Amino acid sequence: MDIHFLQSPEWQKFQESEGCKTFRVQEKNFEYMAIVRSTPLGNYLFVPYGPALKTKKALEEALESLREKAKENGAIFVRIEPTLAFTEEEMAKAGLKKAQHVEPEHTWVLDLTQSEEAIFEPMESRKVRFWRNMENRGMTYKISHDPKDVEILYNLLKNLSKVDDFQTFDEEYYEHQMKFDFASLHYIEMDGAPVAASLVYDDAEARYYMHAAADFEHRKAQAGSVLLIQLIMEAKEAGKKRFDFWGVTTSEDPSHPWYGFTQYKKSFGGELVTYTGTYDLVVNAAKYKAYGLLRKANRIKRKVLN
Repeated sequence: MDIHFLQSPEWQKFQESEGCKTFRVQEKNFEYMAIVRSTPLGNYLFVPYGPALKTKKALEEALESLREKAKENGAIFVRIEPTLAFTEEEMAKAGLKKAQHVEPEHTWVLDLTQSEEAIFEPMESRKVRFWRNMENRGMTYKISHDPKDVEILYNLLKNLSKVDDFQTFDEEYYEHQMKFDFASLHYIEMDGAPVAASLVYDDAEARYYMHAAADFEHRKAQAGSVLLIQLIMEAKEAGKKRFDFWGVTTSEDPSHPWYGFTQYKKSFGGELVTYTGTYDLVVNAAKYKAYGLLRKANRIKRKVLN
């Protein structure tokens, strides 16, 4: 029974440190960690990339357990994201309603059990050459576990957001993660200044490429790609089985907001992994309907204000 990092005890501890109420249920055929989320209309339970299921048949057991937990916590509904691949028809048959995704439905994963030669084979030769000669090109690779150094990544993200128009988390969010063993900051300097940085998560099986940015003015130096290859090879050397590039889109439309970084991630080799998606188990039908209307009204309001 594979358990995703976002269902791990480490992520649970981080959520609790952020002030969230959580609980974990472990049974023979399923396991889940649920987070209590609040809305103006009441609570709901969120199970990121879970529940973990031994087989598809275990979904019914897990849902019954979650339904009871929801009632105990006065929750309107339970939002789940199984990593086993269910069809929409199977989820509908289980009484679940499709919801807008929270965690990405698709990710890109590189098999690190391959030989180095096999890992490098699909990569652009120029990027690999830059990585092999990073020191000769004036690049210095560094690792930090000091929460204060998150400022390096945050500043790069803020500058990049002005070019690519995206929202970042607050600096404190990244800093808080660095207080836990699963997170570490990796960055590259040129002439004493950071030009690329990434906050990664590690567990026993995989490395997750979570938050990253590179200096736009130094883009020709390919520092971001050099850092990414370093992260991959470092994970392989540490005995990780997978390198998870995190969310990607399956859209082939160049105007899709995720198209650019999806193509970038795919250029380093790997394969598409598709999860079931995000679904809701309704516990209180009347309040759930009101919750949906409130969400719709808020979306309309945001569009008008923008």
